[in-house]
Amino acid sequence: MFKNTQLPLTSPMRIRNYSPVSNDAYNQINNRSGNTMTNDSLRFEIARLDAKVDLILNHIMNNNNGASNNQNNVTSVSTGEIALLRGMTVKQHCALQLVECGLRNQDIAQVLNVAENTVKQHVRSICKQMGVKNRAQAATVAHDIFANIDPSEYERLSGGIPLAWASQLQPNVEDQYYPLYAPTRKEG
Repeated sequence: MFKNTQLPLTSPMRIRNYSPVSNDAYNQINNRSGNTMTNDSLRFEIARLDAKVDLILNHIMNNNNGASNNQNNVTSVSTGEIALLRGMTVKQHCALQLVECGLRNQDIAQVLNVAENTVKQHVRSICKQMGVKNRAQAATVAHDIFANIDPSEYERLSGGIPLAWASQLQPNVEDQYYPLYAPTRKEG
């Protein structure tokens, strides 16, 4: 058995392939927690936890090497972070960028041209997907991801919204990306 000091920390690019959970493990988890979970939800929870561990380890490793790291180096993001970004809608990407910039729900609602309650739903959904408890934690996680991801990769994952979209918004100027996140209203 390895001691903690002998275990390899992590590589910057870990690829996970979670196979289906065996019936014994599945039954143990269901008996212990009292609710039933499917293999898909278990895989989702494992991937979510893996993304959290990657964030924590990257944060620790970056703080330990803070003096020697060059700010211009762009490190790759983990597969969990890519899965997180891929699972978000375009409107959620827009809301996340605006939350990361520090905007209030009212301000985000004005930018996205939706009701404030819709923004609250987006922020709650984002926090749930990220596995965080509040918008400040979501903003911190988003800041770390945005600092490490390639802008062209983010634009592909976000459905066409550029990484610097929120910082380039100007009041009373039409946004060229508005059709991507425009609200769809039901008639009648």
